[in-house]
Amino acid sequence: MPAIGLQLYTLMNVLEDRPATLARIADLGVTAVEPFRLGRNELPRAARLAEARSLRADIDAAGLTVSSTHARLPDADDPGWFFEEMAEAGVPIAIASTPEALPGFTRDALVSADGVRRYADRFNALAKAAAVHGLRVGYHNHYWEWTRLDDGRYGYDVLWDALDPSIVAEVDLYWAQTAGQVPADVVARLGERVELVHVKDGPAVRGEPQVAAGQGSVALADALDAGRDSIRVHIIEADGIAEGADIFDLVAESVAWLKARRTAAGSPTTVV
Repeated sequence: MPAIGLQLYTLMNVLEDRPATLARIADLGVTAVEPFRLGRNELPRAARLAEARSLRADIDAAGLTVSSTHARLPDADDPGWFFEEMAEAGVPIAIASTPEALPGFTRDALVSADGVRRYADRFNALAKAAAVHGLRVGYHNHYWEWTRLDDGRYGYDVLWDALDPSIVAEVDLYWAQTAGQVPADVVARLGERVELVHVKDGPAVRGEPQVAAGQGSVALADALDAGRDSIRVHIIEADGIAEGADIFDLVAESVAWLKARRTAAGSPTTVV
């Protein structure tokens, strides 16, 4: 069964005491976490490695695992420091959360066929270099990737057609629906590449507060069913919640929803 994960950006406002926060989400039933803000090459190497070790120690102490991380990916001419940092943090998959996570590109990298080709070429080269170090890379969508190119195809679809099969698809189900897509169709098209999904719910409208899984309008259940053979981690996330709402309640209710789906399907709720 897929592990129940949490993107730590969800807790960015309550991470002052990281060990206590990680212990609390573990008690709520989360078993894996996805950190963010790794790969910041503006920091000295020693500081990056020290933070990676500290993060891993806190995660280990809470009895959690690292599913993946959102990171600023390295420059092609000097990637070694990045692979060292990922190893220290225990990261198996480094995810580009936006196009600009890859140096030299901006958010509009995927609005033209030439832009998609250049982006895919760089990503493929990075995937090859990362594999030597036992690291995999992946891409996470927002809504803007579903811009139609001159030939009528979506930039998102053309990108995945050009990416090496080793590159992991992390499908953000909320943003896919916000872009006017059917999340289950996105997952089905990408097939076995979809190892990670962001389980996020709400009205699927930009700028509106998000809610616990199962309490909004996103077609989460259909999407998770579509990826039942490939998805390894259901990663709970919320980018923004209503004023006065408790983020830990959202996490707890999302965990409960995921576990209830498994119980209803006759599957055990224990995950590994």
